[in-house]
Amino acid sequence: MATTTNTSFEDIHPDIIRKHILPLLDGPSLSNTSSVSSYLQFLCSDHNLWSHVSKSTWPSITDPRVDDVISTFPSRHRSFYNDSYPSIITDVKHPNLSHSCSISKVISKKDSSLSCYLNSSCHKLISAVDIRYQDDIIYSQVKVTDMSANNLSSRLEIQLPGISQTIDLTVDEVAGADKATLLRLKESLTLNWILIDPALKRACNYSSIKPVSVKQDWATNETHVRYVTFLPGRDPNEIVKCRIHVALGVGKRGVGLHAKEVMLKLEDLDCKCLNGRDFLVVMQRAIMEENYVKRKVIVDDDERCKSYKVFKELKKAKKEWVKKKQQKLELAMNLSYFGVLLSFLLSFYFLTKLCNALCV
Repeated sequence: MATTTNTSFEDIHPDIIRKHILPLLDGPSLSNTSSVSSYLQFLCSDHNLWSHVSKSTWPSITDPRVDDVISTFPSRHRSFYNDSYPSIITDVKHPNLSHSCSISKVISKKDSSLSCYLNSSCHKLISAVDIRYQDDIIYSQVKVTDMSANNLSSRLEIQLPGISQTIDLTVDEVAGADKATLLRLKESLTLNWILIDPALKRACNYSSIKPVSVKQDWATNETHVRYVTFLPGRDPNEIVKCRIHVALGVGKRGVGLHAKEVMLKLEDLDCKCLNGRDFLVVMQRAIMEENYVKRKVIVDDDERCKSYKVFKELKKAKKEWVKKKQQKLELAMNLSYFGVLLSFLLSFYFLTKLCNALCV
């Protein structure tokens, strides 16, 4: 009589699992597999696995400058992957943030503890940027930003150059992208912008991954793609917008679109660009998941756009608040003018009465 035996992963030679099974998994699958058992957790802790997964997900990090920094992370590429794969999410409906119309500039106690961190003459930020169209890499770039004294005091924009690799789309050379093309770009053009802080040995993905808007500029014949996330400002009760802008140009005879410009900046509710010092404070707090910020893997596009809609509501509310404040100020000024005029007229009236009485 035939007998059956149960086979578990422990019965399979570890080299077979490590060399022939685990390398076929993507990052999320590898993370899930490591949580099944302590044995698989041990096998999934292999640095080479996470190095392969990270570099296939973000080809830009194969740059030696990035690879050298990642080697200093606590668990190297596994730490980097855990930091960078989830999107960064801010609870913009938190009651403290809902009162973001405040214009006060509160300096938190944590800012003083960051003084040495901010004033470090050798402090740098590394941007690792990858853009895909339908899972094909069309842009991969690394930039190191030196946070010198000039960058700390002036508005900070991180700009990357365009490259010639094209998106396989045919558009009108004169009119540019039509509505159908814009829709395909919004659905299929994903961007990852990972900011790496060598001093903290941490990283954070500041992109919304998918665009929140794709528009055609008929004047310049460029397609403008925006990726937006929201973070607490230097005053934790305020919201700032992390805006990534990609300008796509049309190739010769309308064949293909290519990235002409890629830029990241932080803006407040008034669309004013933050300076380098505030940029660093906001970035550092986001990396450390402070002030209602958390990392989360988002699979639902509605959830991805939710914070963008809330931000637009907050921006509209602030405009109304500023308008009402101006109206109250104008009313107070008008009343004060009326009071001065009334006082003058009454003074003139009584002075005239007094003169007439003296003349009599």
